[in-house]
Formats: sequence, C-alpha cells, structure tokens
Amino acid sequence: MLHRSIDRVTTIPPLGPGFDGERHKAALVVSPGNFNATDPFFLMADDHITLEGRFGEAHPHAGLETVTFMLNGTMEDTGGRLAEGDVEWMTAGSGIVHSEDAMVSTGMRLFQLWLVLPEGQRNMPPRVQILQRAAMPVHVEPGVEAIVYSGRLGDAAAATKNAVPVTLADIRMEPDASFAPELPAAYNAFTVVIDGEATAGAGGEPLSENMVGWTGPAGGASSMLALRAGAKGARILLYAGQPQNIEVVAQGPFIAGSREELAGYYAAFRQGRFPHAGTMRPVALA
Repeated sequence: MLHRSIDRVTTIPPLGPGFDGERHKAALVVSPGNFNATDPFFLMADDHITLEGRFGEAHPHAGLETVTFMLNGTMEDTGGRLAEGDVEWMTAGSGIVHSEDAMVSTGMRLFQLWLVLPEGQRNMPPRVQILQRAAMPVHVEPGVEAIVYSGRLGDAAAATKNAVPVTLADIRMEPDASFAPELPAAYNAFTVVIDGEATAGAGGEPLSENMVGWTGPAGGASSMLALRAGAKGARILLYAGQPQNIEVVAQGPFIAGSREELAGYYAAFRQGRFPHAGTMRPVALA
C-alpha cells in the first residue's frame, strides 16, 4: 500500500474584510486559480462572525457543490438550521438559490468548500443534504475519534450522496495518538489543523493550527496517510476527492465548462428559473 507524503504546505492567511460588514471576517483556505493542483476542490473560505444577526443575502449557485462545515456557532435560514459540527452538502447542479433570511450566532465560524461537478452531472437537478453531526458514523480506535461525513474511514461509511467521490472526516486525536486513514490512491487530499499540532505523511511533516497539508494522487488502488498528534492532541479535518481532470471557467457564483454555459446560468437566474433551497426537502440519508 502506498504511504502518502505531504507534497506542499500552506497556511490560512490572516482574516480580512468579509462581504457582510465589520462583523464579518474571512480568509481563503483553498484559493482559486490553481485548479490543476486542487482538483476537484475549487476554493474553500473560512468565515468568522463576531456579532449575531442577519448574514448575507439570498444568492444563486450553479455547476458546483457547496459543502458548508459549521465549526462554531449556528446558522439558520429558510432551508434549515446548522449547529456546531453539522454540514450542509448542497448540489447546485443546474441552479439553485440559497441563504435566504440567514441568521447566525455570535462567534460563528464555518468553512465553505466549492466542489467542481463532473461534466456529465454539472447540470443535474439540485439537491440539499443536511448532515447532522449526531447522526454521522464514527470510526474509533485507541486515542482517535473520526466523524465521517462523506465516504469511508475504517469501519465507518457515510450514506451521503456524492456526485464527485469525496471523503470528509473530522478527526480528533489524543496526545501522541497515531492514525493512518486509508484513502483511494487516485484521490487528491488535504488536511486542515483546527486545534493542536500533528505530523502528517511518510516524512512526518509538522503541521500546526491553521496549516493545510496537501497530498496528491498517485498510482495504485489504495494508500494511507499517517497522522500523529502532538503533545496536546490535535483536531484535523480531512478532505479527499477524485480529481475530475476537466477544464472549467468560473464567474461569480457559477462554475461551467464554457463561457456560453456561464451565460446560460446567468440568463436562467435572471428569468427566475432557479428553485429556492428553502422550498426543497433535504435529501434523507439511507
């Protein structure tokens, strides 16, 4: 089995102004513009709110999936409520409008990931999945607890419906604990340290809070990524997904295969043809 190495390390930059006034600060965990290296992950934002209240405005998406991980606090809109540890997995597909009348709590922090859809499913019907932390499968071994929101780790397999095969897990490790999650070798993957310190990969790359370690796809069927917590333990989010190896163009909230397809999304939105997430029943997980 392939033992993965960490190919590159980035750090979440200092928070800057967000889109919703003084109380909103944000930074990019995954920056757009280098999709060949991050495929299928297009971007990921780290959003912080210092004061409760309305958050943003209703807006559209098309041609992608958004994966919103609630790290702290709560967010509630017409589509439902996310509490700490919950995830909304929204497939925009042919187009959707969401974040209607969104309200957030003081101290809210979330990660929002944009996933590129496969060419054949870019315009699939939209759907929304609410992944409640308490309902997610958990893989446990000595000193390790991994909540699995998508994909499989060990004996824990999530029922989340994926257009792109993706593993998403929240891994909590006690001091000096070791864990070697198995991943398909073809997946591109990154880890984000939320708390504590750890080493990752065959070379024992040191990672600390707000550092992002990337490990690229390789040959073979399976691989493992060695993780070892530091003296104070660690909390690590693991994202891994199947690269799509396609060319995409992006503008505003849309990702498409061509400028013509982008223009079609804008026209459909202006004509009111996108359904609203708040009117859609979240997909039930089997």
